[in-house]
Amino acid sequence: MRSTLVAVLLAALAALEARAQTPVMRSVTLSVYTKKAEPVSDLRPDEVVVSEGGRKPAILGLEPDRRPLEIAVVVDSSAATASNYRSDLVAAVVALWKALPPDATVAVWTTGPPSKVVDFGMALAEAEPRLQSIAPAGKNYAFDAMLDASRALGSRPSERRALVYVGGLDIEATRTRTAEAQQAMGQALVVPLVVLIQAGGAGAPIGGPTSGVTMSWDVQGYFEKMTPTYGGICWVVLSTQAAAKTLREAAAIVSSQYRVRYESVAEAQAVPKVEVRRKDTRLLVGRTQLEVAKRN
Repeated sequence: MRSTLVAVLLAALAALEARAQTPVMRSVTLSVYTKKAEPVSDLRPDEVVVSEGGRKPAILGLEPDRRPLEIAVVVDSSAATASNYRSDLVAAVVALWKALPPDATVAVWTTGPPSKVVDFGMALAEAEPRLQSIAPAGKNYAFDAMLDASRALGSRPSERRALVYVGGLDIEATRTRTAEAQQAMGQALVVPLVVLIQAGGAGAPIGGPTSGVTMSWDVQGYFEKMTPTYGGICWVVLSTQAAAKTLREAAAIVSSQYRVRYESVAEAQAVPKVEVRRKDTRLLVGRTQLEVAKRN
């Protein structure tokens, strides 16, 4: 009886091990760009090294990600931005838009109060006057705008979606609203690219007499932990002028995406580590996806 039980257990373990070693193909999205925020357009497979669970699987393919790209921009239009909304923030959004691939589709939300100002498909020449016509007012309801923007992206046909936020850290939020916004990003497979402008910094800071006050929750810490989870990134800058430069980097990230396909196994749990062997480049590792089971 005991020997029979041991045999059954050994057979079950062998089956689990065999399943764990079932070959599959996965893909990971990479953004590769220069330190001058210029997309790298000629990356080669031999320049990419993927590590998964201590092993270095074979690269099966590398190609630029040419799927349609849609961007939702959320710009801080609260009362705290009154002195630099039009001169700096709108100009930064326009510069971001111009740096995107020509076929990218953009929509823009403002945060105070949250509302969609520019719809997908609108030309920049028409969008810029609309943004300039906004009178900054009220508090910063960025999470409400992010929730609306993520849901809008999720209803769109594109398979490449990014959400860009540029603005201050004085964001009004509740646990429910942040959870809803984060859930919507996950469901829509949105890549969050967040530029936080630190009040009281050098240059042209956001805010007036209240600049530098301590926030009731750690906005910066939240975004620094959340964005990598969804294949994004969070920057903290000290002025609206610096935000414009950082948005150019955000444009380079979405303009320089590759899809790398590599050998994997069905039960692999580790998030792959990726290295690009080219000098003077920057790398952002995005989402990993199971492509298809390999047939022996």
